[in-house]
Amino acid sequence: MLSELVLPPAIAGEPVDATMLRIMDAVPMFARGKRERDGVSYDVFEHCPPSLREMFMIMMTHAEKEYLICGDDRLTFRDTLDRAARFAQALVGEYGLKKGQPVGLAMRNNAEWVIAYMGIIAAGGVVVAMNAWWGTEELEWALDDSGARLLVVDQDRANRLQARHAKDKDVQFIMVRGKSDGERIRNFGGFMDYGSPMAFPPVDLGPTDDAMIVFTSGSSGFPKGAVSTHEAIAHVLLTWMVIAMALKSQAAANGQPVPDDYQPVMLVAVPFFHVTGLVPVMLVSAMIGRKLVLMHKWDVKTAFELIEREGVTGMTGVPTMSYELAASPLRKDYNLSTLVDLGGGGAARPPEHVKLIKDAFKEVRVGIGYGLTETNSLTAMLSGDEYVARPNSTGKPTPPTVQVKIMGADGTEMPTGENGEIWIKTIANVRGYWQRPEETARAFTGGWFHSGDIGHLDKDGYLYIVDRLKDIIIRGGENISTLEVEGVLHAHPAVDDVMVFSLPDERLGEIVGAVLVMPDETVSVEDIKAEAAKHLAYYKLPERVWRTAEPLPQIASGKIDRSGIRNFYRAAYADEMKKVGGK
Repeated sequence: MLSELVLPPAIAGEPVDATMLRIMDAVPMFARGKRERDGVSYDVFEHCPPSLREMFMIMMTHAEKEYLICGDDRLTFRDTLDRAARFAQALVGEYGLKKGQPVGLAMRNNAEWVIAYMGIIAAGGVVVAMNAWWGTEELEWALDDSGARLLVVDQDRANRLQARHAKDKDVQFIMVRGKSDGERIRNFGGFMDYGSPMAFPPVDLGPTDDAMIVFTSGSSGFPKGAVSTHEAIAHVLLTWMVIAMALKSQAAANGQPVPDDYQPVMLVAVPFFHVTGLVPVMLVSAMIGRKLVLMHKWDVKTAFELIEREGVTGMTGVPTMSYELAASPLRKDYNLSTLVDLGGGGAARPPEHVKLIKDAFKEVRVGIGYGLTETNSLTAMLSGDEYVARPNSTGKPTPPTVQVKIMGADGTEMPTGENGEIWIKTIANVRGYWQRPEETARAFTGGWFHSGDIGHLDKDGYLYIVDRLKDIIIRGGENISTLEVEGVLHAHPAVDDVMVFSLPDERLGEIVGAVLVMPDETVSVEDIKAEAAKHLAYYKLPERVWRTAEPLPQIASGKIDRSGIRNFYRAAYADEMKKVGGK
């Protein structure tokens, strides 16, 4: 589809957003317009399809190309779309799925995740994307919170929910690559020949209908389900189609034209249950004809092997991944010449990592993106020479839909160059948090999402992020609520008080640290962590814990001196790391 469009020539060296705007002015299908929602005016694509079901049909423009490579499985875009259509028919025909009904997805990355996601949405359901790293309590919490009574699961997640499934007769499983009993646990593969080929159920879907719920850890402690509509996601996909065309146009302007039959190949190590893996990786690839090579879990040696074997051209993951590719001595043992793009998102990338990556991969274009679950990953992006020149920036607000402003604590907009909270307005924002009207009202004002990130815009419109307002730790791209971890640790009778905070880490960006007030010396820190592991996913557990018998310091108001405590232990940790490095 992209190769058939006649694009206006890029100007060598111009910013990507400038090329995008000229493409939108020249190509009618990407014409810009205005749309009002709940009394708020948004910038939109004038001809945006009414639902994701119409967007999925774009896959047929590259139908016979490979889309999903998962182990020995190799599916084309046509294969994937046909199986999704058949699964949608089965959901309606066998389970009586109604429009707007939530359906859980709880599994690791595989081809069935993609097929199930598209099938649920095409049937009119709402995808509930559950974190596959969660333990039993967290999965059960999401099940209750969303109201999903039908789940598509793999064996590991089914095992964690076994007790719940046994006692709750309303919960039904569709099993992926696992054991099924033919009654309340049916086999996913049995639906791949169901019904008619390439036929979606006749469900009336529109722009404002709910499409999916993706959970995000917030400062309130418990994860919140962020609800996206069809039009929100569709606008992100159209935006990325324009970005792809702009990059192609710029390559031609720089004397490196992209052949019409060229197919990008992306290595996927980010989970589909996160918005980065779901939208800019999985769904955008379906739109632009990009092949996805799925990894079961991140491993740098396996990544090198797959890059060489599959001719991988790019990867988008947490910055840790591209850093490890560049830093690994194994790099010299593999042919990595096809690699041209290394993107990052979900966490900040230190400027020294940008230099390391450019030194290791001379011809690779390095990029970074900034977005949140609440913005469906869309806010700003930066790549190539622009990024190398501004490694501390995360780019300009992405046209045509995104607006950014910087707000002070007093509710006034900050001038250029001054720090404040980043507010984001876009039709791609989620409509709110699932069944949490008060938290939705606090997070959104007149269409503007209060990001909780602190930053500023420079005179050229580039966005810089310098801090966070929320008590959130971002470990390797995974958001962790300090309040949630504190709640679990505090529940142990030997813990009188606790504070959880982030510690800097070169590989993961941040890790979880904690200080425990524990006068009882008969209980060890390891005892506390072992008990916490029964209630928290492994990545939320503190990796460095200090214990004290003294009460935590307080400020004049009687509240815990969170800032002072955090700074004290971060300094102590830095000293520890220096001593370790000097050994």
